[in-house]
Amino acid sequence: MSDKNFIVHIFGGIWHAWDFVCRSAINVVVTILLIVFLVAVFASHKIEVPSSAALVVDPQGDLVEQFSGDPAERALNRMMGREQRPQTRLRDVVASINHAKDDKRIKALVLETDGLESAGMSDLQDIAQAIRDFKQSGKPVFALGDSYSQAQYYLAATADTVFIHPQGLVFLRGFGIYQPYFKDAINKLGVDWNIFRVGKYKSAVEPFMLNGMSAAAREDWSGVINVLWDAYQHDVTNARKLKPDALKTYVSTLGDSLSAVKGDTAELALKAGLVTRIANNDEMEAAVAKVVGETHHVFRQIDFRKYLKAVDGDVRTRDVGSDEVAVIVAEGEIKPGEQAPGSIGGDSTSELIRKARYDDDVKAVVLRVDSPGGSAFASDLILREIELTRQAGKPVVVSMGNVAASGGYWISMAADRIFASPTTLTGSIGIFGMFPTFQNTLAKVGVHTDGVGTTLLSDAFDLTRPMSDEMKQLVQMNVNHGYQTFIGKVAKYRDMKVAAVNEIAQGRVWSGLKARQLGLVDTFGGLHDAIEAAAKLAKIGKHYSVRYIERPLSFAQRLLIGIANDSRSTLGPAWGNTGALTTMPFYHEAEKLVDTLKVFTDPRGVYAYCFCEIN
Repeated sequence: MSDKNFIVHIFGGIWHAWDFVCRSAINVVVTILLIVFLVAVFASHKIEVPSSAALVVDPQGDLVEQFSGDPAERALNRMMGREQRPQTRLRDVVASINHAKDDKRIKALVLETDGLESAGMSDLQDIAQAIRDFKQSGKPVFALGDSYSQAQYYLAATADTVFIHPQGLVFLRGFGIYQPYFKDAINKLGVDWNIFRVGKYKSAVEPFMLNGMSAAAREDWSGVINVLWDAYQHDVTNARKLKPDALKTYVSTLGDSLSAVKGDTAELALKAGLVTRIANNDEMEAAVAKVVGETHHVFRQIDFRKYLKAVDGDVRTRDVGSDEVAVIVAEGEIKPGEQAPGSIGGDSTSELIRKARYDDDVKAVVLRVDSPGGSAFASDLILREIELTRQAGKPVVVSMGNVAASGGYWISMAADRIFASPTTLTGSIGIFGMFPTFQNTLAKVGVHTDGVGTTLLSDAFDLTRPMSDEMKQLVQMNVNHGYQTFIGKVAKYRDMKVAAVNEIAQGRVWSGLKARQLGLVDTFGGLHDAIEAAAKLAKIGKHYSVRYIERPLSFAQRLLIGIANDSRSTLGPAWGNTGALTTMPFYHEAEKLVDTLKVFTDPRGVYAYCFCEIN
């Protein structure tokens, strides 16, 4: 070896050694930083509840049973400032109010409803009941609002004192169901939309075959929305101690009444008895501060989310025992396969029920259903798991939320007991199938399909060819069979005659009030009532714990959620922002339509679904 090569070899060795040391040092530092970071994220930050404070309940966005979508993705969007549609879990709101009732540190409840965008009537009633229970403690309830939409005002009306800003408005409009109809558009596009249904009132297919609501659907929905409006008026007028027809008069004479007060909407709300006082924001806060005290120029307060974290130990240790009642949430459209939270998967929801069945600590199961239905096949998979759970000796109780219709009723009917609210939308026992073909659409641009096949069914489900009479007959027979299966199972589990079920089925949507009279549900009550009934059926006494069974989070998901929860602000308010478009009503309506069409992915093409979103 030459001297030159020897020197190069020596210095090369030194360099590699130095490189190894540097890399090792960097790895050690990065590892230490990562450990410190993870400890900081996951360490339990003790949240102190002030000795005198108001519990602030300020629901944001949509009121839901569970957060929808991938948890990590939601957390990341929140950090990046891209969360376009916030969500608030119903159970978090109710649990915080229920716990605060007996907490001596909480001196008042404050409702700030400006951020609430949508909520079903049944969910609103659950929160209102919790507020009424809170008021029994003698603690005051304040509603602080700039203005109130119909859903926001329902909650605000339960308060002892309802404030409104001088420029505010209480806008009540009643209930209605409106949806787009596509017949003319389908004809103009040349689409051959093949429809198969059973049930006089099965109106889910009407948007694709008509230009407006049928007489049967109009009759059906008129009855439902009147029940909701009656319930709304009853609850609000009782809470505000108004005449029974006060809201009806307020809405029907709005123009003349507003003219009489020279367009002053806040004054109109005050004169109508809907609010207690007109006040600026600082005056509202000062009124609360008189009760709970003041710090840093605002009344002493704790947000309900932080409060839940602060008292989580108290909540968990209440009624602790080895016996558990498992709660499984079934919210959203029912689709085949594995689905993320916010949708019901034939496989994923079945897996959760099996998990409860095989868990020795679980003695009873409560299925919380809030669904307009979807895939008939996926619904039947879930129904079978409920059957097997009951056969294993574990009672199953269904708690219906805002909607448990069509497929939502399918997955409910095998329960030992079914609880609903008078304002729950349920029933819609019917089946339909749809399959569009586009041969005429393609012909408009000069595209044609031709070929040969070995049988009459060789071109079955070819979107570019017309559906043959043989295939139409086969699909219709399949839909007929699905309907007979549906009503047969209802008859079996509800102990009714098939003919009697057929009379009240036909795809008709019923309010919970009417469904109880018809025998489709057993009793009125909320989730708490359903849990107590499940424990009683399981004969486990009063000392038991309640556990939500959900899909476990991965390490990465827990990491991102922890970071997002610890963040004081977003990392970038404009990252990925689509601009003002996402705040416009038509954008959300289009988004909902696209999401709805995604429901129709069952390879069998048979659905138990209800278009039952009431505005």
